[in-house]
Amino acid sequence: MLHEITEKICADSGLTPTEIMQRIEDKKAELSDMISDEGAAYIVAKEMGIKITRKIEKLKIASLIPGMQNVDIIGKISRIFPVKEFHTEKGSGRVLTIIIADETGSAKISLWNDEIEKIAEISEGNIINIHGFVREGLNMNEIRLGRFGSITKSDEEIAETKEFIRKYERKKIKELGERNYSEVRAALLQVFESNIFFEMCPDCGTRLKTDDANFICETHGTIENPEYIMLLSGIIDDGTENMRIVFFRENAEKILGMTTREAKRLFDIKKNIPAVIEKIRLGKEFIFSGKVQRNLLFDRLEFIANDVKEVDIKNEIEMMTNA
Repeated sequence: MLHEITEKICADSGLTPTEIMQRIEDKKAELSDMISDEGAAYIVAKEMGIKITRKIEKLKIASLIPGMQNVDIIGKISRIFPVKEFHTEKGSGRVLTIIIADETGSAKISLWNDEIEKIAEISEGNIINIHGFVREGLNMNEIRLGRFGSITKSDEEIAETKEFIRKYERKKIKELGERNYSEVRAALLQVFESNIFFEMCPDCGTRLKTDDANFICETHGTIENPEYIMLLSGIIDDGTENMRIVFFRENAEKILGMTTREAKRLFDIKKNIPAVIEKIRLGKEFIFSGKVQRNLLFDRLEFIANDVKEVDIKNEIEMMTNA
């Protein structure tokens, strides 16, 4: 497939194969070699405005790029999370999350409503074949089935899978660098009073766009009664430095001390964000686990929280004793 992509770029751009391969290598270096040659080539083509039509083919998880359509992936199920139910004025829905892995990495599969029935005979440890499209996720790429997707048990064998559970190394904020997966013990000093609620489609979980007074889902059209997710951002400080931090969904709920539904109801009554976040205990220390990434708009590093835990003093003493 790499050869086909480079040929297509050559034909449409007029660049030589050597120039294209250099761009691919530069893109891999830019992404810290966390992507395959094919994945880098796909990004290069996309950035140049060259459309790559993909054949249905089996890909390794590390080769998945958000925006890919019509792909087949073989993976082993590492974990199946409990079904989550949600309720809106429009109706009720369900979502199920699965983590799969192969020898190159991990990805998330999101199944919505009737799609959940497609895994009735599938359990953790099974090898499965997924046909669908790829979206960008917070911690890993997300695979969706869509209208023409499928998920079935497979008899194929795959190489030993990578461990799904990521180990976070404890660091000081001043030691953090871009793309670090780390754990920090820090105090939450500030929470910003910006909009904390974002509309999503209750049928597929996609963030909605606005068109005049309407909410629009690319898949389901106009949505009259959207579901809401919550996002908080603020500043943490551990005494060595401070950094902006972002909390999504359940981690935002942990910081706020209430569910998204409860917070939205309070907001609808009070009509302002300060009334919703005023009970957050600023200055309190937490253990934050997550990923450091660069906000390209403001050219700054930010800590994206994957988990928030209370400080366990006993555990902290043991860590210092064994250091």
